[in-house]
Amino acid sequence: MNGILAFLALALMSTPQKTNNEVLLTVGPEEVTVSEFQSVFQKNNNLDDVTEEEMNEYLDLFIKFKMKVLDAEEMQLDTAKSFQKELAGYRKQLARPYLTDKQAEESLVTEAYQRMTQEVRASHILLLVDDNALPKDTLVVYNKINSLRSKIVNGEDFESVAKKYSEDPSAKSNGGDLGYFSAFRMVYPFETAAFNTKVGTVSKPFRTRFGYHIVKTTDKRTSRGEVKVAHIMIEQKSNASEQEIKIASDKLDQLLDFFEKGKSFNELVRYSDDQGSRKQGGELPWFGTGQMVTEFEEAAFGLENIGDISLPVKTIYGWHIIKLIDKKDLPTLEEAKEDIERKIKRDSRASKGRQVLIKKIKSDNNFREYKSALLPFYSINFDINWTAEDMSTNEVLFILKRRKYTQSDFAKYIELNKTPIDQTKIIPTINQMYQDWIEKTCINLEDSHLEEKYPEFSALIQEYRDGILLFDLMDQKVWGKAVKDTVGLKQYYELTKENYQWSERADATVFTCLNEKVANRVRKLLSNSSNVRLLSSKELSLLSLGKGEYTLSAEDIKIVLNIENPLNLQIESAQFSRGDNQHLDINFWKEGLTNNQISDSVVTFANIYKVLDPSIKTLDEAKGQVISNYQNYLEAYWIKELQDRYPVFINQEVLNSIIPQ
Repeated sequence: MNGILAFLALALMSTPQKTNNEVLLTVGPEEVTVSEFQSVFQKNNNLDDVTEEEMNEYLDLFIKFKMKVLDAEEMQLDTAKSFQKELAGYRKQLARPYLTDKQAEESLVTEAYQRMTQEVRASHILLLVDDNALPKDTLVVYNKINSLRSKIVNGEDFESVAKKYSEDPSAKSNGGDLGYFSAFRMVYPFETAAFNTKVGTVSKPFRTRFGYHIVKTTDKRTSRGEVKVAHIMIEQKSNASEQEIKIASDKLDQLLDFFEKGKSFNELVRYSDDQGSRKQGGELPWFGTGQMVTEFEEAAFGLENIGDISLPVKTIYGWHIIKLIDKKDLPTLEEAKEDIERKIKRDSRASKGRQVLIKKIKSDNNFREYKSALLPFYSINFDINWTAEDMSTNEVLFILKRRKYTQSDFAKYIELNKTPIDQTKIIPTINQMYQDWIEKTCINLEDSHLEEKYPEFSALIQEYRDGILLFDLMDQKVWGKAVKDTVGLKQYYELTKENYQWSERADATVFTCLNEKVANRVRKLLSNSSNVRLLSSKELSLLSLGKGEYTLSAEDIKIVLNIENPLNLQIESAQFSRGDNQHLDINFWKEGLTNNQISDSVVTFANIYKVLDPSIKTLDEAKGQVISNYQNYLEAYWIKELQDRYPVFINQEVLNSIIPQ
């Protein structure tokens, strides 16, 4: 059942409705037509290739789904405020693709792809100005940045002017140089200015949400595509102490020594301080220009052949040794389109499609505007006691689809959306709120007619409605109940506990030693009853121990042996089942120390404290598996109840007619 729920929850587009209204089946009081069934079925299946067996399996899932939805409706879960709020949230998300102009979005995709084929290097000067600044204040900043541009055009050095006047803090050190970037790396107006400015020239002033900029484009090059690398990282933070710097340096020297002695990258990656990538052999996700720190990025793209390994590279994170795994060129537009569309939705350029749609809505619905009626709002004192009722006049501000929107309507909008208003910026603030109100009114008008304009959208909302109902009901009847019903869970466990067995296990610690010398010392420390006496005063000091009788733990031994070389010893302590550890699998499972296993001078052995016989897992040990099985039991019992309450009739003749022969 989880499969059908998943596709109902994740479906984004619906296939066109068929016209066959013959009744295929009834579930309780509900009739299901061929059209409805085919529409849902064809989302995840090809009706032309389906076998009779596959159709019957799917039909069984569909019937159970319908039964559960009927049960949810009978329980009136669809009237709950939480359900209605959740469905409204999904509807809002699903409506977004319909509330923008498709042609405008297509042009944005093409533009973005064309820019992705290039990488531009640019420097900029920024003068900050608030989004809601008064026109007179905006003009002052505009004139100032225009004068800076004149200085540069007349021969002054861009970098020097940037360091002296730019209000981007980084300009003091980089002279405004932002390095190379491609599409989606900067805010859209900035990206547009950088790509549209010829190399070696300075743009005219332009505005972003940060303020006014001028950009000098210093280079353009063909996209380098993307690169996939693995790395070994030796952590050294920018504020590292002298001791931390020495530790990092010693570890790096040891790694380089290993490379010189012929050890492979794959062998040494286990010493990387990047725990996230270490588990994947040091591999990092694919990346392109502008996604990594410059030093790392340049070293990675500088590797030419698959398998090449870089010299140590220093970044703000520490030292890196980089191995080239693969390179790929920019994908085709068709291959990249879906990813570009996702990025556009998260980017400020997404508003372009919305603006085109708003213009169309205005045209289609005879929009007329009377901006003079806005003047009274400029003189209002929006203190904490102001309300919409204080608006004394009620002239028309605009008309949309024959409906008049008045000063009173706008006053209510301001009251509903009011944030503290700076009276010194009243005019630009009111103008912005007014434009927002018009745009929201246009979009709301379009949104209110989506179901009637787009049958596939209506069908999609219905599917989400049923999917949410089913999720809530499954949580009540199965998922949540299996977790909360501790008595029932315990009873189920007692009846089925023979199904949850531990195999033979070894309670052990596995020691991985850099070489035989380290392994011999570990064995000596493990076997001596007063092994603390084998430690130097420096090692004792590190452990804060006296010199009396003391048995060292495996962790103690690791600490003292890794003083001189952090790669000397690694340990892993656990209760191991067969298959958990290669060394234990190939040694007899007897208590005590195992024989050395040597591979490329690295020595592995284990201390087996106890061999544990096969046993039944406790409820706590098997809880995840028990809960899963208990959920299956609860669902099966529930389905049997539903089958008794909602009899099913299948029109076999109609079903046979839609199964390919």
